[in-house]
Amino acid sequence: MAKTQRAGLDRYDVAILSALEANTRLTTVELAQRVHLSRTAVSRRISALRRMDVLKESADITNYQSVGFGIRAIVELAAPSHHVSILKDELLRQPEVLSVDVLAGEGLLCMDVIAFDMGHLHEFVHALQNRGDTTTRIFFAQEKSRMTLRERMGALNGRRPNGIANT
Repeated sequence: MAKTQRAGLDRYDVAILSALEANTRLTTVELAQRVHLSRTAVSRRISALRRMDVLKESADITNYQSVGFGIRAIVELAAPSHHVSILKDELLRQPEVLSVDVLAGEGLLCMDVIAFDMGHLHEFVHALQNRGDTTTRIFFAQEKSRMTLRERMGALNGRRPNGIANT
């Protein structure tokens, strides 16, 4: 079996991830039928993907408005670079913060944030302003690509040496 250089995924792993990306509620029996493996083999592969942190235990919420959060924003915080790791850990404990990315450069943190309304977002950002300069961008709409992992890897395969083989 051909393997990708990075994550050690083969075509069956990619097929499982693509199927789960399209429908996170598929059972192992349904996955087995789609990827042409036994249910036991699919279960083992899913366990291995979770151990490698490629696959999470549960599906992420994608529609925060449906659970009461009317605002989603990207908040950037420029802070002294020696405080970045401490700040990142503190920010990840805030209920509004979904994720924190540390960007290349001088201590730039980029947060994916949810808030009930504009007042709530304002309070959150205002509390950050004593830590550094902030920039806020509010999501008006979000569309996710419908391209599966298999389709992405197939399209990129020709552009990169040692890509996953289509065997």
